[in-house]
Amino acid sequence: MIRIVEGSLEESKEQMKKTISIVKGEVSKFKRSVRPSNRCKSQKETIAKHEAFVHFFRVSQMQPVYIDNICINYLLYTRFLKKLKDYQIKETIQDNSLVVSYRKGSSSGKLVLHDITDKLDGLTFFPRGVIESNG
Repeated sequence: MIRIVEGSLEESKEQMKKTISIVKGEVSKFKRSVRPSNRCKSQKETIAKHEAFVHFFRVSQMQPVYIDNICINYLLYTRFLKKLKDYQIKETIQDNSLVVSYRKGSSSGKLVLHDITDKLDGLTFFPRGVIESNG
C-alpha cells in the first residue's frame, strides 16, 4: 500500500486546478488573437500540446504522486486497489514503473503504472509517497 508522507493530495489538486486554468486561459487568449486560417504550423503544434496537457491532467482522472524517483497516477492506483479487496498484493518498482501484482486463489495478474514524470512539464508540487508492506 502506498502512504503519502510529504505534501497533501488536496493541496496538489488545487494547484493542478489553478495550473490547468492558467493553461486554458492562455490557449483561449491565443486562439482569439490569431485566426485559425492564419496560424502557422508551430502555433498549431503549441495549441495542440497545451490542449493535450489540459486533457491529460484532468483533475477527475489524474492525481500525480512521487514514489522514489518516479511519478504515478495515484487516483488510478487507488481506484484499482478498491477492486482488489481480498487479494494478496505486492508492489514493486521495476523499469521506471510501479508494478502491482495481485493474487487470490488461482486468479492472478498485475497492473503496471508507468512513470509520468516526462509529462509533468516541470511541475513539482505533487505529494510524495512510500510503499509500505501489508504485513
